Amino acid sequence: SQAGCAMGCVFCATGQMGFARQLTPDEIFEQVARFASELQRDNRRLSNIVMMGMGEPLANYRNVIQALRRITQELGIGQRKITVSTVGVVPNIRKLMYEEDLQVRLAVSLHCATEEERNALLPANKRYGGLDTL
Repeated sequence: SQAGCAMGCVFCATGQMGFARQLTPDEIFEQVARFASELQRDNRRLSNIVMMGMGEPLANYRNVIQALRRITQELGIGQRKITVSTVGVVPNIRKLMYEEDLQVRLAVSLHCATEEERNALLPANKRYGGLDTL
C-alpha cells in the first residue's frame, strides 16, 4: 500500500527506510491481479489476501479502499477473504468499521500487552490515540 513507511516502529526494517510515497489504487490492484494471473497459469486460484508488510495500509486509506473494491469486483475475491493489517491508525479503523460497506477482516499488530509498551515501540499508537480508545 506504500513505498516505505512513516509509522516509525522501532523494530521495523521498512520504517528505517523511511517513507517514499503512497501507492495508487491501480498499483495496489495490479500487484494482486498479477499474482492471481500467475496462479491461474498453474490452475490455482488466489483465495485470500493479507495487506501487510511494507507500509501501513490504513495510512493510505482512500487508495486501499478503492483497490479493495476493485479486487472484490474484478477478481472475485470475497470480502471476508481479505485481511487488512494495521499498527493502529485508530481514526481509519473507525472509518473502516462504521463508514464502509466492506466486510474485510482487520488484524491489529499488538506487539505488547500494555499501552505504555506500545507507545514506546509504536509511535503511531500515541499519535492516533491508542487502541484503548476504540
